[in-house]
Amino acid sequence: MIELKRLKLINWHNFENVTFDCARLTYMIGVNAVGKTTILDAIRYCLTTNRNFNALGNKKSGRTLQGSVHAKQRGENAYRRPGHTVAYIGAEFYDSLKRAPFVIAVRVESEGPMQELHPGDQTWYLSEDGCTLEQLPFIDPRTGAPSAKEDFKPAVGRLSYTRSPSEARDRICRALGIGRASSPLGKKFNEVFQMGTSMDEIPNFREFLYQYILPQPELDLEALQGDRLELENLHAVLAEAQTRADALEEIVNYGREAAGKQTEALVNRGAALLARAAADGGEQDVWQGHLDAGHRQLEALNARYAEAKNAEAEARRAYLAAHSAAGASGEGRALDAMEEELSRRKTAQDAAARKAAQAEDAASKAEALLTALRRSGFASGWKLENLTADTLPQLTDWLAAQEKPLEEAYFAARQNTAALRKEQADKRAELDAVSGGKWVYPHGDAATRVRDAVNAELQSRGMQPDAKIFCELLAVADESWQDCVEACLGDRRFDILVPPAHYEAAKSAFVALKDKVGPISLLDTPGIRKANRHAETAPADSLAAQVTSENPLAAQYADTILRRIVCCDTPETLEQYPDSATRDLLRHHPFRLERLRTPQRYIGLEARRARAGALAEELEALAERTRTAAQTEQNLKTAYDQYQNFQRGTAPQQLADLWEARTAAEKARNAVAEQEGKLAEYRENPLLQEMYREEETREAAWEAARTAVEQVGGDIRVCEKQIASCEAEQKKAGETAQQSADAARKFFAAHPLLEPLARTRMQALAPADKPAAAAQAAEKAQARLDDALTAYLTGTLEPAQKAYNEHYVCDYPLGLAGLDQYRAQHESLVRIDLERYAARLEQAQRDCKDRFRKDILFRMKDDIFNARRQFRELNKVMEQLTYGEEVYRFELEPSRDPQLAAFYQVIVDKGNQQMTEGDSLDNLAATADPAYERQVDALMEKIMADVDENTRARQEGRTGITTLSDYVDYRTYLDYDIKVTNRVTGQQAYLSRVSRDSSGGENQAPFYVAICASLLQIYQKSENSIRLVLLDEAFSKMTSDRIRPMMELFRRLQLQVLLISTVEKSTAIQPYCDITYSIVRHGDANAIAPFVRLSAE
Repeated sequence: MIELKRLKLINWHNFENVTFDCARLTYMIGVNAVGKTTILDAIRYCLTTNRNFNALGNKKSGRTLQGSVHAKQRGENAYRRPGHTVAYIGAEFYDSLKRAPFVIAVRVESEGPMQELHPGDQTWYLSEDGCTLEQLPFIDPRTGAPSAKEDFKPAVGRLSYTRSPSEARDRICRALGIGRASSPLGKKFNEVFQMGTSMDEIPNFREFLYQYILPQPELDLEALQGDRLELENLHAVLAEAQTRADALEEIVNYGREAAGKQTEALVNRGAALLARAAADGGEQDVWQGHLDAGHRQLEALNARYAEAKNAEAEARRAYLAAHSAAGASGEGRALDAMEEELSRRKTAQDAAARKAAQAEDAASKAEALLTALRRSGFASGWKLENLTADTLPQLTDWLAAQEKPLEEAYFAARQNTAALRKEQADKRAELDAVSGGKWVYPHGDAATRVRDAVNAELQSRGMQPDAKIFCELLAVADESWQDCVEACLGDRRFDILVPPAHYEAAKSAFVALKDKVGPISLLDTPGIRKANRHAETAPADSLAAQVTSENPLAAQYADTILRRIVCCDTPETLEQYPDSATRDLLRHHPFRLERLRTPQRYIGLEARRARAGALAEELEALAERTRTAAQTEQNLKTAYDQYQNFQRGTAPQQLADLWEARTAAEKARNAVAEQEGKLAEYRENPLLQEMYREEETREAAWEAARTAVEQVGGDIRVCEKQIASCEAEQKKAGETAQQSADAARKFFAAHPLLEPLARTRMQALAPADKPAAAAQAAEKAQARLDDALTAYLTGTLEPAQKAYNEHYVCDYPLGLAGLDQYRAQHESLVRIDLERYAARLEQAQRDCKDRFRKDILFRMKDDIFNARRQFRELNKVMEQLTYGEEVYRFELEPSRDPQLAAFYQVIVDKGNQQMTEGDSLDNLAATADPAYERQVDALMEKIMADVDENTRARQEGRTGITTLSDYVDYRTYLDYDIKVTNRVTGQQAYLSRVSRDSSGGENQAPFYVAICASLLQIYQKSENSIRLVLLDEAFSKMTSDRIRPMMELFRRLQLQVLLISTVEKSTAIQPYCDITYSIVRHGDANAIAPFVRLSAE
């Protein structure tokens, strides 16, 4: 026999490092929720690799492997070991045949409770014979922590390991004497050993049998689902092929209609081309006639131009003769000289006027500059109207001296405005924050920055981010003392407070901030809590008595700072105490009295409201100051810009020339006026006037002759343009006629069969002598026909083709161009594919029924016969097990449900025979009973409905839904009971009838006997194996008189039993056990100690 001797748990749930002995009958007692069941989880996980702990006990417990490693607590996401954790489970066995111990162990390494375990995070170990738990280094002696993988090995001997759960199960099963894990016995062991659950979790006898005795059917539903899926696919393919053929037929019909519309449009287009070629040829002749008329008109105009040119030459000669006569006289020469002098004086006047205007502009700039300087506060007694050439140097010197003061004033104003605007933005941001319930603290809001950094560090470690700013936790009882309290606390109001358990984590974040913390401190809350244990209550007259807090640590820190300060109502009593203060901020220190500055309040909700009101008032005043400063800046900028432009330009020099320029301009105006008077007086000479009248007459005649020449020349140019236009139009008409003829030839070369039809249509449109009318009628009709064809193509044919291409992922051309491809595809589908798909569907239906007969129907028959055989073998064991005076025997028979009974007969019928590779439904059909086949079809219909639903669920991703009903489970077709026989009286009864009248305890006893029988079936197949039974919440509903026979049975069967229950059952259980332990909480951890029952005094 292989017996479990000791168990070691390291970092398993609330067990940190415990080792306890195990005997033949080991009993563990503990209150509810103390972690008893996790011990059984550890044994099962170590020996079977099963991580589904919820299937091993309370299905609602939510226990997981990582929850056990990280010690999941009752709170949500609460773990005792939230970070990187290594756990060990070690089980020491003793092989009585070999007379040697050996160890099976498992190591689990997890980075966190929410992190997935990787394949290498679980390692199972199996020692050589002779190894004990003490010889394995579970704990690293250097660090006191669980050993690393590479260090976990014995000093002597070999320790094999594997990270594969399946390989681990195989090695462990062989080590425990069960055999290979993949063998039927190994599979049965790994199934049954998982159980031993509380019987409270088993609702009825059938459920008990399903969990412990009868295996779940292993039907090859995957292949059958594949067949059904193939059937559905073939149905879909056939339907899709038919749908595709229908779509193609529709496209072919639409194409036929579109081709007719296209032919009609092409015939009309040919008629339009023929008519247009005839009309364009006539248009070329019309333009030739216009061109001939233009040439005749140009010839006449050229003759008129020659006559006008001769007359203009004669008039010019007469004018020049009269002009020469007038100019040759003395009066003429004198007049020319006077006009030249007037022109010279006017030129001089213009130059003087320009110079004077520049000087006047400089004077205006100077006046504007002086005005701007006065507006900007640079008082000046200078006025431009009082300025003279003698006083100008004084003004120039004064302006030069203003440059640096003006520049300094301008830049100072800019800085002042920017500072005010920044102050305004800061206060507005603070007001927004305070109005939103958030303080902006001094020193650049350093307190908030430090608090947020600490909370981020706490959250990164899986802790509650609960850092607080000290002043946010305080309240002042008497508002009249608030200014004094806040002034005495000073910057300590902004210190950071965390719970003592989080101090070390907060400290690391605080240290990492370096000098960014500013004047902010992190409170040593562990020290405060320690000091608080010895602190006395603050005196009633101390300033600390005015401060309250719901946080005891904050209250203690405030008390530490303020308790020595005595509150005085008047200044006269201040000196009576070493440290005292008044409401109006007088503070007395030893030998020193000071006046504290009125502080900004930060404690309490009223302080926040007061701060918001004060900020609003400050912002209003600040806005007015900012507007004034901006206006001052703008005035100085204007003055500075004008100053720079004036001084760095030509204005100073032009201003210096102002008086001289004014005098020169006046003198030039007088000279021009004088000369104009002389010229007007001279022009009154009668002889001179007569000569010029003759010259003017001749000049007018010459001008009229010139006008006549220009008019005729203009007419010639117009005529030439008209001729050029006619030539261009005639050439264009010729080209158009050629293009029309070429277009018609090209069109009929491409459509030779359409030319007779086109000529007939052209003749029907208009008489032969009116080709233009025929062309217009055809072109008008063409637009209508093209629109009709386009509308049909885009609205009917092409949408059908496009929908087909998109649905069937084709790239066939749209319109009439791809119609042949659609037609060929339609013929291929109708003549070939549809027939082939129908044949495949028929064959698939036969194959599906073949597989149903082979994989489902016959397998259920085989499972039923195996179940009967298993019960016969189990009953052989049960007959040897006596529970008190009772012996139990399993009974099973076909279901009494009429429909299930009928299907049962179908399943066990001799017609349900194993089909060989050569068998098929066609072979069976010749000998099959039609009535039997109908029953098979009915059962197949029931099962296939579930198979189809399961297939759909899998395709839709509904993996958590199990849709297979009882029809596919062979166990459904049987009814079960336990026959209870009293060995003394011979009286017999059935559990199904007894359970209706008995207590839950009487019903549980057969279940425990059955569990023992199931495990004995496994253990007795080996000469040397474990005989371990694990029972959780043992005998929860059984009375003491029912428990004692069961404990005696365990002893007789030489089973090693580990029982767990609450203390209420200990009186009946403990006397039969070799070792009894009590599981208790010790601080945050669990402990296991020998159980001692105290006798009553």
